[in-house]
Amino acid sequence: MDEPATAGLVAALEQAQAEGARVLILTGVGGKSFISGADLGGFEGPRPTGTDFTDRQRILAACPIPTIAVIRGYCIGGGLMTALNCDLRLASTDASFGIPATRLGLAYGPEGTRRLMEAVGPARAKRLLFVGDRVDAQTALDWGLIEHLYAPEALWPAAMDMARQIAANAPLSVQATKEIVADLSKDAPDRDPARIAEIARACRASHDFREGRDAFREKRPPVFEGR
Repeated sequence: MDEPATAGLVAALEQAQAEGARVLILTGVGGKSFISGADLGGFEGPRPTGTDFTDRQRILAACPIPTIAVIRGYCIGGGLMTALNCDLRLASTDASFGIPATRLGLAYGPEGTRRLMEAVGPARAKRLLFVGDRVDAQTALDWGLIEHLYAPEALWPAAMDMARQIAANAPLSVQATKEIVADLSKDAPDRDPARIAEIARACRASHDFREGRDAFREKRPPVFEGR
């Protein structure tokens, strides 16, 4: 993940939102790695606010579209941060995970560390960071780094099936869920209950709610339009 790659990620997120995408899948090409880490040499020197790796990870985390990380091979350092900033993480049995920051004389950073702690808890986060080695996919599943584990040949079909199921649901409801979960993950003083109430009212007043209700009554699949 060097400067062009992180800029390209942001551009892809913006394009997906502009085109009304309902789900995004992030994956590596070739099966060798999801992301093998940040390019340390590619981030030297001062940069304008909003262009560094952490800034762009915030944009990924805040994306209103559901994001699924589909992981084969290495998921290391900044690659693991990218996966943790996605909503869901699916991996194959040949995946491995690690954070070598302490082997490089670096700190992982507060936002990445917080997301890691949310996933695995403080003790396992410290274990991953202190030791700096890799854990296998089964350990990642057991610890909560990923939600689902598949054989390599089954990973992509499973990811596509999940994406299609999400895409078939009401977009406003899915986006509301993402925003509500993000709000509830904040410390209590930083939460916005008025905004959450507004989101719930908007869903109930939407065309999609009426469509979902009518489809249920008529025993047919709903066709949601995101309005």
